[in-house]
Amino acid sequence: MTNPYIVAEAFIRDFRAMEYALKRSEFRRQDREVAEPNWDLFAQSLGSAFFDHVVASGIAKTLIGNPPRRLLTDMSWSPINPTPLINVAQLIVNGVCRVRNSYVHGEKFTGGPEGQWERDVMLILEAHAVLKEAMECPGNPLQLAAKAKL
Repeated sequence: MTNPYIVAEAFIRDFRAMEYALKRSEFRRQDREVAEPNWDLFAQSLGSAFFDHVVASGIAKTLIGNPPRRLLTDMSWSPINPTPLINVAQLIVNGVCRVRNSYVHGEKFTGGPEGQWERDVMLILEAHAVLKEAMECPGNPLQLAAKAKL
């Protein structure tokens, strides 16, 4: 099996770079005192064509078809049976960002049901593939930040 920690750290490196760029671009949340990336706005800027491209390319079959769930305060996972992601906002926020949150906050590679480690690795690989595709889109925050030399 692929070393899950190497895969995850590569994803986190790119996620961190994108989050930095989002905060230093027009994709910063304006309703907060503290600088936070606006992943929803970024997803909207990618548009439905991006979602269609990801689906057609097959780079995120698990992420889209059986997306990650959220851990609730009662320590249950929600929803019990997640429905497939159907648009770009869900792909970025409920897919890519949720995978990042689960890993960074300690909910990946902790055991669980048989095959969970393989699923965790798959979700991270696919979230990273989607993020890399987004990073290649013209006018993305990384390109804007590089031009502005932030």
